Amino acid sequence: MSKVALVTGSGRGIGRGIALEFGKRGYDVVIHHRREPEGAAQVAEAIRKLGRRAEILVGDLSDVEIPARIVEEAWQLMGKIDVLVNNAGIVPMKPFIEMDLESLEQCYKVDFRAPYLCAQRAAQLMIKEGIKGSIINITSVHQERTNDRDTIYGSMKAALARATEAMALELAPYGIRVNAVAPGLTLLEEPKGERKAFIELIQKSIPLRRPGHIEDVARAVVWLASEEADYVTGITLRVDGGLNLPMMQALLEGRQTYI
Repeated sequence: MSKVALVTGSGRGIGRGIALEFGKRGYDVVIHHRREPEGAAQVAEAIRKLGRRAEILVGDLSDVEIPARIVEEAWQLMGKIDVLVNNAGIVPMKPFIEMDLESLEQCYKVDFRAPYLCAQRAAQLMIKEGIKGSIINITSVHQERTNDRDTIYGSMKAALARATEAMALELAPYGIRVNAVAPGLTLLEEPKGERKAFIELIQKSIPLRRPGHIEDVARAVVWLASEEADYVTGITLRVDGGLNLPMMQALLEGRQTYI
């Protein structure tokens, strides 16, 4: 029986790439989205062309009842879940003194509470059915590197990384591994205009001298879910080209640029 992966927020961007990579590696995939029906349908069709099964679920993860429901519906559709990838997220970047309550609460709901509740329900079902599964939370280099305008986004990603460690500790006796992947600057599409100039500037601060691609993140996620990583749990794997490495020389030379 094929393994099953549920990837939240997989109608576009990094989530789309992760879902496709699982399909390429022989997984059946449940694609979740909030409002990307066309993108989700395209991902599903691409996975089906690989000879794998793909199903689509819709739901707003900021609703407290939706995270567990999505996991349960995926389980009912597929009969199990071997891998949960908590990818869905939002990025409210505002100065601290201008941050509004609505944005703060929405970031908490989507970037922390939703993956927490998805992971909780998935773990409950995995334990009940004796599945030694894998849960992977997508965090960010912002969990370690502070930046202007990221008081809530960076904080929620840091909280999720910390929760990942606690989840890993508690779920290890059941053979369930929990890890996080923290992307750095990742291209979701070909940059143009001011965005292209910004990318070129940031590249100077990346030791590998290039931005990340969706495939870089997707391959890391699928590896963490694989048997090749069956002794790895409770870590955050940075996929950032070395962006978060200390670069004192770059700072002194004025080449260190934050994202």
